[in-house]
Parts: sequence; C-alpha cells; structure tokens
Amino acid sequence: MATTNHFSSVLMRRARGCLIAAVALVALQLSALAQVPEVLTSPPNIVVPNYEGVPVGPFAGLEGGAFVARTDDPSASWFNPAGLARAKGAQLSGSAGMYQYTKLSPEISPGAGSSVQHVPNLVGFTMQTGHKLTLGSAILTPVSWAQTTNLEVLVPSGANMERFAYVADSEFNRRVIAFSAGYDSEKSWRVGGGLTLTYTSLRMTQMTSDRIAEPTGLRTLLVSSAIRGSDMKIGAVGGIQVDLHPRIRVGGVLRTSGFSIYRSGKATLDGTDKNGAASSGASFFDPAAEFHYNLPFEMTGAIAYVGDRGEIETAVHGYTSVSPYSLISSPVNSIVYHDDGLGGPATIQSLPFPGLTSASRAIANVSVGGRYKLFSDREMRVHFGVTSDLSPVAPEDQVFDKVDLTAWTIGVSGKAQKLTYAAGFNYRSGTSDSITVRNLISRQPVTTDIGIRTMGMIYSVSYQF
Repeated sequence: MATTNHFSSVLMRRARGCLIAAVALVALQLSALAQVPEVLTSPPNIVVPNYEGVPVGPFAGLEGGAFVARTDDPSASWFNPAGLARAKGAQLSGSAGMYQYTKLSPEISPGAGSSVQHVPNLVGFTMQTGHKLTLGSAILTPVSWAQTTNLEVLVPSGANMERFAYVADSEFNRRVIAFSAGYDSEKSWRVGGGLTLTYTSLRMTQMTSDRIAEPTGLRTLLVSSAIRGSDMKIGAVGGIQVDLHPRIRVGGVLRTSGFSIYRSGKATLDGTDKNGAASSGASFFDPAAEFHYNLPFEMTGAIAYVGDRGEIETAVHGYTSVSPYSLISSPVNSIVYHDDGLGGPATIQSLPFPGLTSASRAIANVSVGGRYKLFSDREMRVHFGVTSDLSPVAPEDQVFDKVDLTAWTIGVSGKAQKLTYAAGFNYRSGTSDSITVRNLISRQPVTTDIGIRTMGMIYSVSYQF
C-alpha cells in the first residue's frame, strides 16, 4: 500500500511539472505571436485634437469662446441658436478667418517642427422672418491642426552610435455647416435649434530611419506609412437664453454627437529591416480602409453680466467620453517577407492589419471673456478672453497626443455705418506628456516631451443690411 502511495505521489509531481512546462511554453508562444515585428509597426505622428483649437466667430473668437449667453451675430447658428433671435435684420459675416503659426519643440530636438496655415474660420448670415423668428446659417472650422516635424538623434548603442531620423506630417480638421432658427418670446427668454453637418478629415504620413554600424556589419530599419480618412456626420444643436435681470443673462447649449452618413479611408505601410545578410520586409495597402471618427456630446452653460459699456461672461464647455473604438481598420492582411541570409528560400507570412484605436475622456473647459466700449459716442471696443483647452485623449488612444493647452485672446472691433470689423491675436501654449517616438533597433525607447505654441491673427468683416 505504501509503495502504491509513493508511486502515485511521484506520478502527480511529474504531471504537475509537465503541466507547468506546457503552460510556460504556451505563454511564450502567445507572447511571441503578440509581438508585432518592428518592420510592421507604423511610426507614430503628432496630432493634437483639442476641442477649443480655433477661435470661432467674429466676436466669440476674440472672447475665448465665452459667448453663449450674449451671442447675437451669424456665429449663433453654432454657438447658441437662441441668440439668432437677438440679431437685428439681415447680417452677413463674409470673411472671418485666422492666420495661425504652430511651433513644436521636442525636448530631444527643439525647433524640429512648425507650420503656417490660413484657417477659414466662419462665414455666416442671418435673416429675420417676422418679429419672433430668425433664420441663420454658418460654415466654420472649430478644429484645425497641421504640422511637419523633422528630427535626427544620435544615441549610444554599446560601443557604437545609433542614428535615428524621424519625419512626420499631419493634418486634422473639422468643418461644420450649421442651419438653425431662433425664436424670441418677446419676454425674457429665447430658444433655438438646428442641424449640423460635421466633416472630419485626418491625414498622417510618417517615416523612421534607424542605422547602427556594428563591427560585424550594418543594421538598418526603414519604415514609412500613410493614413487618410474622412467621416461626415449629421447632428443637432439646441440652445436657450434667459434674461434673469436686465444686466444678467444665462445661456445653455446642447450638441449631439451625430451619426455618420459618409466615410472613406486609406492606409499604406512599407518597411525594410536588414541585419547583415538577413533581411525582412513588410507591405500593406488598402485604398478602401474603414475609417470612423466618433464625436462626444457637448453641453455648455454660461452666465454673463451686461453693463452700459462693459460685458463679461463665464462659460463651462463639457464633453462626454468616447469609449475605445477602431479609428482605422482593414480586412486586408499585411505581408511580411523574411530571408535568413543562409541561401535558402525566403518565407512569406500573412498577418492581420493591427489597426489603430482611439478613445476620449470626459473633460470640461472653462472660458472667461468680455468686451469694453472705449468711447461713449463711438462704436469702438476692446475684446479679451482666456480659456482652458484640456486634451480629450484617453490612455487607450493610439493616434492622438495628449497636450493640455491654455489660450489667450485680445482684440478690437469697430463699426462704420453698416460695416462691422474686428481683429485680434490668439496665443495657445502647453507641453505634452512623454511621447514614445519610436523603439529603436537597440530596443532603447526614444521618448520626449513636446512643447506646443500656436499664434494666430484673427480678422472678420460683417455687413448688416
């Protein structure tokens, strides 16, 4: 009986040992499968998707976006449709825009990126139909990002030097067409609502070059990729304004995330990894990749004080979170080639396209802005505004970069008969979290903080018929 128990005990120990070894082997295999080859890993890009990126409107843009409880010009179609009811007669804002200069300063290579772009900010009109109803429309650009980054870094790799070059070019835009109507109760409140067409486009091209000259040969890794996508959504906007007191006004706005009515996408990648006689290559091309861009719900509340010559408003702009989703995906497989350099045939492997995930966190931006009439007998005003521009980028996001910004705006406006003009200056600044630019051949991660500065010259001309 004792012999039998001893035999059973030995058998159980061996079985447990075999089970542990099998589990370890499976874990190693899964880990190996989960590792995407460097030659098939798309380099990152630098894209900042913050919601308060562009000062919109002839006056709202000069007052930090704190123009919800007081809005009364063509921008009301977007900012708060209830404000259309306060517009007098027909108005046309024909050339509101901004020249914006963006400068990127990576810690490892200051001054490596910059861009200059003209942002067509807002074109809109209003038209009264009766005493209580006013119609309006506006075409605007609430988000616009463009940058080109070039940097070269030399890092030690053992006894050798590793040369790493990185080039990234990106554009991210959101255009909106808003059709709205505002109703005046002729008491102390106004309401409004309308439809919005939102067109979001993303373009990213990026390339990395990495080389190490070792005693036994040259190691080279080259990877380039490009992604394009667009998503058009139809949504709704609604707003209210209430005069709590002749000098106190409050306002609220709700914008839906909308649903897609048109999408398009394209993704390509090509890479080469050469290590002495051995080499690997990767290719991917899909001219009809799936592209989705999900928007949050937006909610804004504001309170304003309106004096004889001065006005000031505080607004809180809230945005809901967006759960992780596939921004770019494709059913087309990537093809990976490998030659071990021993004179045998090359191997060809088909791997699923990994895609890119995006996600947004809930945020709330606070803005304060206003205006002051310089002369009692002349329509000349100075405008000012400051707003937080927090990043909505969630930890799960693989596309966009997290940069919290603060924006300041100052400007002037005047009126000559039926012509109203405005001009101002906008400045935004912030520093990103640590960004991994690329994992090198030596497996040493290249990380850097990136300082971002944007400066914009705002201008607008409006005509009241």
